[in-house]
Amino acid sequence: MSGQPTRGALPPATSQRSGRGWVPAQWRAFAAFLRRPRLPDRAELSVAGSLRALVPLLVLDLLLMALVLAAIGAATALGFKLPEHMLGGLELTPALLAFMLVGAPVGEEILFRGWLSGRPGHIIGSLLCVIGAALVAGGAAAGAAGSGGVAVWSIAAGGGVLLLAALTVFALRKRDALHWFQRHFAWFFYASTLAFAAIHLSNFAGAGAASMAAMLPLVLPQLLLGLILGFVRVQHGLLTNISLHALHNALFASLMLLGLE
Repeated sequence: MSGQPTRGALPPATSQRSGRGWVPAQWRAFAAFLRRPRLPDRAELSVAGSLRALVPLLVLDLLLMALVLAAIGAATALGFKLPEHMLGGLELTPALLAFMLVGAPVGEEILFRGWLSGRPGHIIGSLLCVIGAALVAGGAAAGAAGSGGVAVWSIAAGGGVLLLAALTVFALRKRDALHWFQRHFAWFFYASTLAFAAIHLSNFAGAGAASMAAMLPLVLPQLLLGLILGFVRVQHGLLTNISLHALHNALFASLMLLGLE
C-alpha cells in the first residue's frame, strides 16, 4: 500500500467529457487518489484552487451522505433497531452549535489530518496541539471541580504548549514532506481515516466493546467523509480542510434545527 514519493504538487484536475458523461474534475481526481494515494511536498494553497475544490467535493459529500442515510432509513423501516445517537437527546444550544461548527472541525482536523502533510513542522505542531489542548481541558475540568490553583497552572501550561506549536509550524514552514512519510503515505492516509471513523462509535449509546463490530456500518458516513477530508488536506491544505468539515457539520446542524421545528 506504499505510494511512490513525488517531488511536486499533484497535477491540477481539469474537466473532461468522458464516456460516463460530465464528471467533475475533482471527483475524478479524488477517485484516482483513492486508487493510489500520493503525497506531494506541498499542497496548493491558492484561494481560487480551494474554492474550485470545495464546491464539487461538498456536493460529493452530500450525495454520499444521502445514500448512506437512505440505507439506514431503509434498515430502520425493515425493523432493525439502531442505537441512540448522543445528539438525539441534546438541545441544540449556541454552545453545541459552536462546538459543531468550530471546535470539532478544528480539533478533529488537527488530530487526524494536521500531520498528514508529512512535513516536520505539521507533524510536531499537531502533536503539541494535542498535548496543549489536553492540558487546557484538564485545567478547565480542575476549575469546575474547585481546584483553582491546578486549573490556572494547567491552562497556562497548555497555552504555552499551543504557542510552541504555532512557533514550530512557523519555524519549519520551509521544510517539505519527509521522504519516508511519502513512501508510506497510503498507510498513514487510510489509518487516519479509519481512526476518524472509529472514534465516532462513541457517539452511540451502549457502544460496548462487544457491540462495536456490529455498529461499524453506523460510522460509514464518517469513513466516507474522512476519505474526502484526507484528499482535501493533502491537495489544498488544512484551512480548506477545516472549512469543508465545518460546512459538512453546518448542513447537518441545519437538518437538526429543521427537525426540531
